[in-house]
Amino acid sequence: MNDAPPKPTSIRRRLLIFLISSLLMMICGTAVVTYSVAVRSANDAYDRSLLDPAFDIADNVSIDAGGAHVDLPQKALEALVYDQVDKVIFQVRSPANAIIDGVADLAPPPAFTSEQFVFFDTAYRGEKMRIAALRTPSGLVVQVGETLHKRNRLVGEILAAELVPAILIACASIALAWFGVGRGLLPIEDLRSEILNRAPRDLRPLDVAAPKEIAPVVHAFNGLLEHLRDANTLQQRFLANAAHQLRTPLAGLQMHLELLLRRELSAELRAELARMHGATVRASRLANQLLALAKAESAPPQGQQFEIIDLRSIADAAARDWAAKAHAQQIDLGFALERAVIPGDPLLLPEMVDNLIDNALRYTPAGGSVTVNTGCDDGVPFLSVEDTGPGIPATERSKVVERFYRMAGTPGEGSGLGLAIVREVVDRHGGILEIDSCDERGGTRIRVSFPRNRRVEARVA
Repeated sequence: MNDAPPKPTSIRRRLLIFLISSLLMMICGTAVVTYSVAVRSANDAYDRSLLDPAFDIADNVSIDAGGAHVDLPQKALEALVYDQVDKVIFQVRSPANAIIDGVADLAPPPAFTSEQFVFFDTAYRGEKMRIAALRTPSGLVVQVGETLHKRNRLVGEILAAELVPAILIACASIALAWFGVGRGLLPIEDLRSEILNRAPRDLRPLDVAAPKEIAPVVHAFNGLLEHLRDANTLQQRFLANAAHQLRTPLAGLQMHLELLLRRELSAELRAELARMHGATVRASRLANQLLALAKAESAPPQGQQFEIIDLRSIADAAARDWAAKAHAQQIDLGFALERAVIPGDPLLLPEMVDNLIDNALRYTPAGGSVTVNTGCDDGVPFLSVEDTGPGIPATERSKVVERFYRMAGTPGEGSGLGLAIVREVVDRHGGILEIDSCDERGGTRIRVSFPRNRRVEARVA
């Protein structure tokens, strides 16, 4: 059983095929009708002129002792059947169907009533001809025929006069249809752009002027977004509440374990308490990171409720917070800070810097170094953290920003949430997160570039 999804169809293509095929069918129908009218008009115009010599010849047929003959001088007879464009022939037959005068190899006419005339098409010596046949009261049959050059030329002129404007109008109609269909589908293109430009977690309702035809789709999609927003809000609320509720008992447990470790204890009991204390510290850090992640995810969409913030001041504040831990781990924590002013969230940006520094300190061995840089590169504000740790392979750099992902064999006790929080904050600010090596010896450089804001630059200047 084939479960392959159906191939997508194009509304533009279907509309254009329908409109263009309709126009082509109309042109073909017009061509058929015009050709029929042109042939009838050409025959009406030239049949009468073809019948006149037949009457003249019939009036000048005499019957005497020698039999019937055309009583006209040769020159007069030639003048009757002369034409500058077409070849004209004539034939006179007796009532007994014998040839009296004219060409002998012209076939007799079809049967028709006496004392009447008839027009018909035939072939004579490989050429198509139009024949006018006349029967006199005495039973004589006079046929006068001519080739179709004048008629065909007249038919061509009529077709050109009728079809050329029609074809031009059809081409203009196709161009207008192409343009009109494109204009008519602009709301769908606007809707498509609105959806594609949305951030993955932007669940606001679509605010587009949708035509009546797609308004139900937009309404249904907004309903789906509302359900997703409610479910996401419940999930974030649960995560934040759970993390918040865990912080207090974990902090209390950590404090009690630290107090116990200060007492005189046996080596075995001290080792067990130390392991419990380490597990409590890790659980407390995980709760804090979960709370930070929930806060980052529930922050307003990009560009809302932002303040003008200097990344240098945030990094400078982080220096005082992390200097003691870096000194305890024998890691040289350095700062090269220049002014980098951006519109940002005053709560999320410090969380981002703390996670970057914490992540670098965790994976940098003793004797290594961690350097925090801020500044502007060609007017683009940035913040970067470099370390001399083992580095992140190129194949893993797109995965380490996922939640709870840790590379196989990675030392340390990280939870896999630090860079996920950083990515959330960067996305909220419309920035770019880059992970690469410091140099050929290894290490990791994580750089966050923020979009330029002319108004902020002008205000700062």
